[in-house]
Amino acid sequence: MSVALVKPFAIAKHEGIEEVEAAMLNLPQAACVTVHRFGPGIYIREITMPAGSLVIGHSHKYPHTNVVLKGTAIVQLNGDMQTIVAPSIFVSDPGRKMLYIVEECVWQNIYATDETDIDKLDAMFVDKSDTWTDHDNACKKLLLGEE
Repeated sequence: MSVALVKPFAIAKHEGIEEVEAAMLNLPQAACVTVHRFGPGIYIREITMPAGSLVIGHSHKYPHTNVVLKGTAIVQLNGDMQTIVAPSIFVSDPGRKMLYIVEECVWQNIYATDETDIDKLDAMFVDKSDTWTDHDNACKKLLLGEE
């Protein structure tokens, strides 16, 4: 790990994470494929993240189960820096996570719910930062030609 990655990970404990997120949102974004899977009483959100990516997630509202099916990531998890190597299953606390993807990673968040509407699921399980929301709204306006 390079020294440049140490500072963002120290910030992952919520001090200055909005500033890091704002800077990252102005950089080229990695293509991450998200798949939504549903079963009786269960919702699985699966994301594939490319190697070399630095990822800041939305703030999860509740503890939830994680399954890493493929890859390796360095992550601030439950207050500690950890290297997660697939296959791995664990429960993480609420809050934001910052990850450095060492090897392409396929990561699942698992929630108990009968809801299947993605927008409602987002509202139920995550809080999106003002920084991300402002950036997302600005991008939508640009795409619609409103600016």
